[in-house]
Amino acid sequence: MVLVGRYRSPFTRRVAISMRLLGIAYEHLPYTAWSQLAAVREVNPVGRVPALILDSGESLFDSAAILDYLDQLVGPGRSLVPAGGLQRQRVLQVTACALGALEKVVAVLYERTMHPPEKVHEPWVEHNEGQARSGLRWLDAILPSPWLVGDTLTQADITTVVMYDFTRIVNPGLIPDGRYPGLDALAAGCAAIPAFVETRPTGEVDQANPTLPGISI
Repeated sequence: MVLVGRYRSPFTRRVAISMRLLGIAYEHLPYTAWSQLAAVREVNPVGRVPALILDSGESLFDSAAILDYLDQLVGPGRSLVPAGGLQRQRVLQVTACALGALEKVVAVLYERTMHPPEKVHEPWVEHNEGQARSGLRWLDAILPSPWLVGDTLTQADITTVVMYDFTRIVNPGLIPDGRYPGLDALAAGCAAIPAFVETRPTGEVDQANPTLPGISI
């Protein structure tokens, strides 16, 4: 399999972490839609990452669809989202909150990077940052046991930590020191797991377009 997209993209990174945790080998093509748009469109007509090229040559795109495929591939005994029951509902709920917060962080990033300073709409920035903070507070209030949902690492943990790490790079003001001790502890625990270490985003910019966000969602 071939995973298309840089780890700078949190959506690509959550797929990469999941594949590593599940023991699914892949080749990595760190493309960005800003600099390699034609190549990205070959695997996703919308020109977004991530995309996953299967051994059959077929392409899957959108991180949610890719992750669902991976869970089906490994089966209910190993899937990162439980196959059914209340635990599945809870994992999906927590994952949805983390993704919602992430989308708000991305909205602020694009507002601030895609417009000249005098064109940035600050009420829109404040609105999105407020929504992101609400999501962060809700996630931080979860008492891990030891993970966000039960005693097994799930997609809820992966997506939450990916969102948290990304926010610390692109909008650290949203995460003042000590504001979210639960999320700090979760992120620190995951930082010792190889799948998270090996996919850590570096904060690099797109050299061809240095003023752009470079997340290529």
